[in-house]
Amino acid sequence: MRRQLAREMHHQSYESAIPLARRLIRIAPQDQKLWQNLVQAQVGLHDFDGARVSLGDWRAAAHPVSARADEFEGDILQEEGNTGAALQAWQRSVATQPKNQRLLSKMAALHQREQRWNDAVTLWTRALQVKDNATGRINRAVCHRRLRQWSEAFEDFRHAQKLGADEPAVQRWRHVFETLSKYLEEIQEFDARVAALPDDPGLLADRSLLLLRAGDPELALDDAEQAGKLASWAIRPRLFKALALIALNRSREVETLSIRLPLRLDSLTPEFLETISRIDSAIAVERDNSEHYAARAWQLNEIGQPVLALADAQMAVQLEADSASGHVEESYALTKLGRTEEAFAQIKSATELNADLAPAWQYRGELEMARGDNLAAVESFSRALALGKSSPALIKREECYRRLGLIARADEDHRALLELTSRGMP
Repeated sequence: MRRQLAREMHHQSYESAIPLARRLIRIAPQDQKLWQNLVQAQVGLHDFDGARVSLGDWRAAAHPVSARADEFEGDILQEEGNTGAALQAWQRSVATQPKNQRLLSKMAALHQREQRWNDAVTLWTRALQVKDNATGRINRAVCHRRLRQWSEAFEDFRHAQKLGADEPAVQRWRHVFETLSKYLEEIQEFDARVAALPDDPGLLADRSLLLLRAGDPELALDDAEQAGKLASWAIRPRLFKALALIALNRSREVETLSIRLPLRLDSLTPEFLETISRIDSAIAVERDNSEHYAARAWQLNEIGQPVLALADAQMAVQLEADSASGHVEESYALTKLGRTEEAFAQIKSATELNADLAPAWQYRGELEMARGDNLAAVESFSRALALGKSSPALIKREECYRRLGLIARADEDHRALLELTSRGMP
């Protein structure tokens, strides 16, 4: 029966192992190994209630009880989500078997999942002192990386590769460490600057962007979240947080940031990033300046983020009711969000507030075309063209003329367009 039980446990045939273990326990209730097999099989079947009962019976029947009982209790508590109590149970177990690498690794992994990086490093170190292995090395490397202890992290990574380059954990992290190594000098420079100014949201956002480029969205997310807490008005941390979440396959969380998908790092041009950084900085200094919000709304509309653009445009109008540019950007964002009637009302307000704003007249004409009011659209495009010739306005007015059957006027606009483009004008 013992040999059969050993075979069933070896093959993880827990349903067959449990009745065998119970029969043997009735014969030898003091046998700790049998109790261990029983509880292990129940845990393997996720019968945690049954495992708890068996643990109580084990403690009542065998004295002194094996340290494995506390370890199993910790396993059950962890599976139930009570990580604090699980750690306490494991600590009781490891107190009597301080060189149990399996147990030390469990504790280290728990600290790592809970992002207690220093504690995780300490326990991985203890586990590795018992026996060096690739899994422990790569996990300690990951913890050192989160602590930005780069020398230690890369030393552990290289050692993990020597011990087990083909192990899944090493393979999974290989790309991250190899890509990070290409940016390491720049990252360390930022680390030094952030250490000197830890509460500078601009610096944290800059480092977040660098880490995104270096292929480490976890560290990028840390910086983006910290920058966002320090500067809730800033847009860059929000964009970088969204990019990090997307890279970590957590796209559903992006919705809470008012960001529209898809969003890709390579779609954010250096010019956009530089401009948005400058505007974020300007808002930090002048929080009540409507022009800054209108300018940022324009940038956000350009990259296809109408929800964020609408919030900025509305803030611009709230701070300055006669902000024509704020009304224009609000109109553009509302159109992208499918709220066309509200969009038209906003663009009308913009042209009434500032009759010399050519882009407002042009966009008003486009909305009037979409509404089927071609006569009004012609008037709006004409107002825009009177303020400055542009190819888009001529193209749209030509189209309106043709819809109205005014072919001669349409042909006239077409000739004007050809002349304009021949001179290289947009």
